[in-house]
Amino acid sequence: MGFLYFDCFSGISGDMMVAALLECGASFEELQKAVSRLPICVNLSYRHKIVQGIRSAVFAVDAPGTAPIRHLADITEIISSSALSADVKTKSLRVFTRLAEAEAHVHGASPATIHFHEIGAVDTIVDIVGTFLCLESLGVDEIYSSPLPWSGGLIDISHGRYPLPAPATALLLSNFPCVFTDAGIELVTPTGAALLTSIASPLIDFFPFIPQKVAYGAGSYIRKDNVPNLLRVVKADSARCSEQEQTVAILETEIDDLNPEIFTHLAHLFNSHEAVLDYFTTPVYMKKNRPGTLITLITLPEHAELLARMLIQESGTLGVRYRMQNRYVADRSESGLETPWGTVRVKIAHLPLGGVRIKPEFDDCQAIALLHNLTLLEVYTVVNDLACRLPKA
Repeated sequence: MGFLYFDCFSGISGDMMVAALLECGASFEELQKAVSRLPICVNLSYRHKIVQGIRSAVFAVDAPGTAPIRHLADITEIISSSALSADVKTKSLRVFTRLAEAEAHVHGASPATIHFHEIGAVDTIVDIVGTFLCLESLGVDEIYSSPLPWSGGLIDISHGRYPLPAPATALLLSNFPCVFTDAGIELVTPTGAALLTSIASPLIDFFPFIPQKVAYGAGSYIRKDNVPNLLRVVKADSARCSEQEQTVAILETEIDDLNPEIFTHLAHLFNSHEAVLDYFTTPVYMKKNRPGTLITLITLPEHAELLARMLIQESGTLGVRYRMQNRYVADRSESGLETPWGTVRVKIAHLPLGGVRIKPEFDDCQAIALLHNLTLLEVYTVVNDLACRLPKA
């Protein structure tokens, strides 16, 4: 399984990202060809230079004249009217929308009415669209990132002198891991923050991997702390023991003072949440021998913080424990099975030692039993008999 790892030890910007992706193997010729489909006048360049002893890629955009101030609607028209693929259009506009919403929130305005230079600059359009074109060219399955540097210092913007990261950047970094650094310069730009937090999952649980390509995209700063202003991107293959092995986050909390009716709400809330893999409760005895309930929630690591916050908010608990565990999962799929009462969904588990196991969907079978005045056991008997006749491949 191929993936990219963004090692943002010295921050990230749109041009650094495109440069590193080109160095990873994305086609510069295809990028030029695709960008030419946009209704903008621009020249692209891609070269190499040595940054503190490291061979690095530099990506630059030259736009003749002065770029106008544009609104989000103008950006939408530029991208939507182009001949880019639907996927690149959708993902690019999603990033621009996040940028506009962040700026609008900072200034107390509407995303539709706000105007600002960075989103209208031609190089920002190329950086965002170019990132998705490069990712499409590389064809990776997953993207991960290191924590992003939260740099100290001040920056001059059109509204005055503000602390770093810039206000919109700080907002875009919400819910993404960051680390303090005393670089004194802008290491993460709004474009870089919007792009990375839109495409990458923070790498929480480390796993073995095989690096295939290590690339560096150069920024334009010279840091006073002697750290090179570079973005390192690693293209790699996973070296996990089995494709069926998966890391999950286990969230737990005990409660002894909750209205029992709330547990019904919690079960509905979390069992219907798309990020929850499993949710269950266990009766326990707590301190002072008080009877209570242990709530356990299983999810993927990247959703752990969000669900922990939800659990605290909805249950009234004062804290949630979490840990990472590995699990083995069987490949599974879902199919429709034709029965005398209509289509019933069945889950098909492909067993690791061969063969399949087929299980009818309870909700479908229960609905049939109630509609036709049958016992659930009768419906299961018929559906299971039909399921046994499905191909076992």
